[in-house]
Amino acid sequence: MASFNKVIIMGNLTRDPETRQTQTGSFVTKAGLAVNESIPDGSGGYRDQAHFFDVVFFGKQAESFAKWFKKGSPVLIDGRLSYSTWEDKESGAKRSKVEVVGLRWHFVGGRDQQGSGGGAPAVSSQEPSFPNKGDFVPDDVPF
Repeated sequence: MASFNKVIIMGNLTRDPETRQTQTGSFVTKAGLAVNESIPDGSGGYRDQAHFFDVVFFGKQAESFAKWFKKGSPVLIDGRLSYSTWEDKESGAKRSKVEVVGLRWHFVGGRDQQGSGGGAPAVSSQEPSFPNKGDFVPDDVPF
């Protein structure tokens, strides 16, 4: 049977990314992501419900993710889901977790919303100047 494991998720970081290096020098960065969902409140309106996910990046993606993002930064992540199980050392209970293994990340929002001041170019607050409605003649279309 064929299988497919792909996730695209967008939200805000709940904590600063934590980066460490393995013994071989490869980077591993972990972060938390909050994603809001608008759900009906039963009285004709909507309320936001937050969902929280753990995200991990490896290699160069991990290194650059930690450089550009901080707590509160909006981000879009393209990756896959990973399921892990282990035995709790203190209680001996079986534990499990699903996390997003990020393959790529993308800036979302303007420059003022990114960690470390990087990101998408700032959006101008000036309105673009268009010709007056009376100046437009359909024959002037260049294509």
